[in-house]
Formats: sequence, structure tokens, C-alpha cells
Amino acid sequence: MTLSKQPQVKLPLLHWNAVRRNNGTYWNDVNMGEMLDKLDLSQFEEQFKLKTKPTLSNVAKIIKRKVECLSLLDTNRARNAMIIQRRVALQPSDVARCVEQTDLGDLPLWAVELLHGCIPSREEADKLISNSTKLNEYGEAELFCFHLSKVNRYDRKLGLMQFIGTFDEQYARLSGQVNAVKEASHSITVSDRLKKVLEIILALGNFMNSQRKGLAVGFKIQSLSKIAETHSGDYKFTLLHYIVKTIHANMPELIGFTMEFEHLESAQKVLLKELISEIQEMKNNLDTVLDERNKQRDNFVIFSFYNRATRKVKRLGEQARQMLQSYETVCKGFGENPQRIEPQEFFKYFSEFFLQFDNIEKSLYLSEEKKKKKKAVPLTRDVSRNLIEEAMVQHSTMY
Repeated sequence: MTLSKQPQVKLPLLHWNAVRRNNGTYWNDVNMGEMLDKLDLSQFEEQFKLKTKPTLSNVAKIIKRKVECLSLLDTNRARNAMIIQRRVALQPSDVARCVEQTDLGDLPLWAVELLHGCIPSREEADKLISNSTKLNEYGEAELFCFHLSKVNRYDRKLGLMQFIGTFDEQYARLSGQVNAVKEASHSITVSDRLKKVLEIILALGNFMNSQRKGLAVGFKIQSLSKIAETHSGDYKFTLLHYIVKTIHANMPELIGFTMEFEHLESAQKVLLKELISEIQEMKNNLDTVLDERNKQRDNFVIFSFYNRATRKVKRLGEQARQMLQSYETVCKGFGENPQRIEPQEFFKYFSEFFLQFDNIEKSLYLSEEKKKKKKAVPLTRDVSRNLIEEAMVQHSTMY
């Protein structure tokens, strides 16, 4: 078997598992030669031809070109600079202009984050500037870093741009955490139904311990995990099962009390020390923005951002103050030191207790439904026949 046409250029190999005989196979009726005549093989060759290896003269030219470029950067930094410039897809002078003017319109946030890895050292910046008379000899990376080196307070402005670009997202996240802790603390403090449930636990606990221990006026929140671990004498159910049944039988107004605490799940993810630290860092960054605004009074981006961000940070500070008050109130109410227990730990005790309560409530409901179905026994054949006969007798007597 031969081809009517042969390639005129070197093409790549197609690594397939070839079928050598077509007798009795799908390929028996395939007309490959006819198909080759229909295909535009010249276009195919143009698109798939392999590039020829550079000749010795071409290699010499490339080496000569590299030697002619003035290399002033560390190898890794030069490689990073070239990668960043190609990804940013802006001229070096335009990148420098965007940083100088803190312009996040032409230079997006992801590019700003990349440029953090392209900050020339002081020695490199001095070399780039002192050799600027040989600018036409600079390599791609050197030229890129040269323009960046001319930006006043380059690394500071990059940090400023990153703060401006991420401010709204950071503010929303911190504000959400502050609100979650504040609302979760308040909901536990003011919930009358939760107080009644805790009263039931306290009353039963004192009753159980009265013969061997003195009476307690309350209990630590860590004790909530013990309720589901305290079993009946025959180990068939727990104290929490008993409490759930008691509420459903005698105190229906307490049913569904766990639904009052919608912010609990978010609040138990918060580390208060980290939250306060981030808010303080945001304030410090805003001071840096103010300092830069005073140095660039005609920079509208910085001017408008500072005015807007100042109002938000001030509002966040006030919300944080209210949150700390609310959290301190709920902690002290349960005999805890708010300086020593994080919301992550404090609210977790309540969250786990409520989850256990809901699970038992659900299992009891399913158990009751099962009992109801068992009571509704279908009619047997004999009972059904007797009922039909009685109905027929009553029907005949009517006539």
C-alpha cells in the first residue's frame, strides 16, 4: 500500500496503535486515497511542519545578541521580570506610570501582586540608573526594571495600590466577622427561651447531685457537652433525650428555640485577636495613604479613596467597640474571661449543644412517625370480607 502524495516538508509523528490488516474489520471499505485527494495537504503541511533547528550561524547570532545585552540583574530577578512584563502586556514606561499614579485602571490588582516579586534591590537600582547612558544595550528585564527604579517610593506605592485594590473585600469580611460576634453574643444574652432550657438543666443537675454534692447556682458552658454524655440507668437514653421529651410534652413554647441563633455558625469561626489586629493594620495602612496623599495632592485616586475609606474604617472601629462590649457581657454572664476565651471556643459549646438538641428532636420525631404507621395496620382479608358482607346485608334490608 502506497500513498499517492508524499509530504514535502518534515512533519511530526503520530504515535498510534496501527492496524496492519483490514480483512473483516471496519477499515475494509475505507478509501484513504480518495480522501487524500479531497484534503488541502499544502495547508496541512504549512501548519504542521516542524521548525528546522538553528544553523551554526543562527546560534552564533543569538549568542552574540545575548552577550551584547548589558546584564545588571540577578538571574532569578531577571527571569521573573521578563515573565511579569509579558503577562502584564504593557510597555515598561506605562507600568511605571501606573505605579507612579497608583492607577488600578490600566494596571489590574493581579498585576500589582506580581510586581511585588520584581522590586529591584537598592544596588541593582543604582546600577540601572548609573548605566542609563547605555540604555540601548539593556536586556528586556533590565529595561523593565530600569523604568520601575525611576518610580519614587516604588515598593511603598505598590503596597498602597494593593491596599486600595483589596480594601472593599477586606472591609466586608472584617465587618461581617464583627457583626457575627456582636449579634451572636446579644442573641444568647437576651434569649428568654434559652434561659428556660438552661434552667431545666440546672434544676435536673442539682436534683441529681443533691445527695453527694452541694447545690450549684449555675454551670460553666463547657458542661453543655456533658448533657448528652449522661445516660439513664439502663443506658437506653441520655439526659438530653429526657430534656427534649420534657419540653415537647410540657413546655411546647420552647420548641424551636435553637433557631434564634442564626449568627452562631459565623461567630464560632472568628479569632478575636486576629480580628482586632487586622482592624488596627487597616488603620495603620490608612495613615500611610494619608501620608502619600499629602505628598501627591493632585492625585485624585488617593484623595477620593482616603475620604471614602476613612469613613468606613471609622464605622468599623465603632462596630468593633460595640462587639467587644457585647462579647464581654455574654462571657462574664457565664463566668468566662473574654480576654482568655476566643469566640471560636465560646460559641462552639453552644453550637454543638444546639446541634445535639436538634438531632435528638429529629430522631424522636421520626420514631413517633414510625409508631403511627405501625398503628395504622391494613385490613386483613377476613376482616375486609366481614365488613363487605355487613354492608351488603344493610343494603338489602333497605329494599
